[in-house]
Amino acid sequence: MRLCVASHKECWQAADGRWMSSGGFPRQMEGLASIFDSITLVVVAGGPRSGGGPLPASASVIALRPPSGTDARRKASIAANLGYYLGALSDAFRRVDAVHVPLPGDISLLGLLTALRLRKPLLARYGGSWGGDGETTLMNRVTRSCIRRFAGGRNVMLVTGEGPAPPAPGVSWIFSTALTDAELAAIRPATHAALRNPPSLVYAGRLSPEKGVDVLLEAMALLRREGLDPMPMVRICGDGPERAPLKRLAAALGIADLVTFTGQLDRVALGGAFVSADLCVQPSRTEGFSKAWLDAMAHGLPVVTSDVGAARAVIGADGQRGWVTAPGDAPALAGRLREILASGTIDWRAMRARCRAHVEGRTLEAWAREVEMRCTAAWGRPTRSASS
Repeated sequence: MRLCVASHKECWQAADGRWMSSGGFPRQMEGLASIFDSITLVVVAGGPRSGGGPLPASASVIALRPPSGTDARRKASIAANLGYYLGALSDAFRRVDAVHVPLPGDISLLGLLTALRLRKPLLARYGGSWGGDGETTLMNRVTRSCIRRFAGGRNVMLVTGEGPAPPAPGVSWIFSTALTDAELAAIRPATHAALRNPPSLVYAGRLSPEKGVDVLLEAMALLRREGLDPMPMVRICGDGPERAPLKRLAAALGIADLVTFTGQLDRVALGGAFVSADLCVQPSRTEGFSKAWLDAMAHGLPVVTSDVGAARAVIGADGQRGWVTAPGDAPALAGRLREILASGTIDWRAMRARCRAHVEGRTLEAWAREVEMRCTAAWGRPTRSASS
């Protein structure tokens, strides 16, 4: 089958002509490319930048003009150019057998509606917080309503997360990961039995408001004012629109000497950051299923994260594979970190072993097999020919 992916994800061309993107998007597109005969990616064109990973070499890329501005201005730009975006999506979809839309996202939502109009077999995957939270927007609610309304038949509706009951009738949970089988096998998880001196914390992900990195910085400032000794060091791994404001915030809070901003790292360098840390801190204000949770745990690294999305299902009870705190609450995060760093009773070796064990079987290849199984069942035909 020929698959077309319509995404709001910004991509760019490197000097060697390869199309690049950031986060787990390139890896997940590789996973989809492995289970379909061909793949076309309709993405938003962006300017060149450092870091990122290549999109599948076998993929055909259709680059859309980027909307202007952000938030309301971006939506107005899309509305003003609606004919262009719908025309490009329709032309691409007519040439393929099935459509995939990673949601939420404006271009992706247009892709979902266009695929439904053209009656194309559809694979929709919602990556935000399904239950809703303080960061939920009108667009998020509309998108979730569409998923519920059109689930079933040839429409495969997946939500990244985990839970005892399905997200909605006809909708299924699915985990999210960027770890390959080979990568997981090559990782030697941390096995040291005590915290470093000083302790080392790491954050991994996009630097944008919903990720709550400002909450981590404010928690660090609280710990310093309270006289915690030794103070932990923090590595902020990733890039995004909030990088410069976060650097200014660290300086204003008097903790610039404790924080290192690494910028976008490749997978090898990110693995090195995890290996050299004691805890991974992911203070998101909203999340579905963070790939960084599994990345950290693969390295034997316990995770301190906000109570968002699938966090409690992945982390388990406090102290099992990490700890969960209230989102957007710097004093709560500071209190949790103080409690962890001052504790003399945590069996770090056992916790690291539990973290690593949880990741086994949650690789990109396993994710692709699950997607393939669900699509084959719904569409009544294999996603790839026997000769592929």
